[in-house]
Amino acid sequence: MKPTSKELLEAVSKHCYNELTLYRFNNTTLNVSDKYREGRLTALEYLTELTYYYLQEEKKINEEFKQQISKQLKLYDCLDDTEYKRGLYDALNVVLGL
Repeated sequence: MKPTSKELLEAVSKHCYNELTLYRFNNTTLNVSDKYREGRLTALEYLTELTYYYLQEEKKINEEFKQQISKQLKLYDCLDDTEYKRGLYDALNVVLGL
C-alpha cells in the first residue's frame, strides 16, 4: 500500500536528518570532496525546510476541513426543523466529532 502524504514527508524528513548528520560530522571516513559535501548539505537542508513546510500545511487541512463543514451547518440553519434538516445535521456533526 502506498504511504500517505504525511508518512512520505516524515520519511523524507528522517532521511534528510540522518544524511545531514552523516555529511556534517563525518569528515574522516567519507571519501568525498568538500564541494560535493557542500552541495549535498545544501540539497539536504533545502529538503528539510520543504518537508517541514508541507508537514505544517498538512496539519492545517484538518482544521480547514472542519471549518467548511461548520459553514455548511450555518447555511442549513435557515431550514425548517424537519427530518431532512435533522439528517443533515446528524451526518455533518458526526464528521465534526471525528
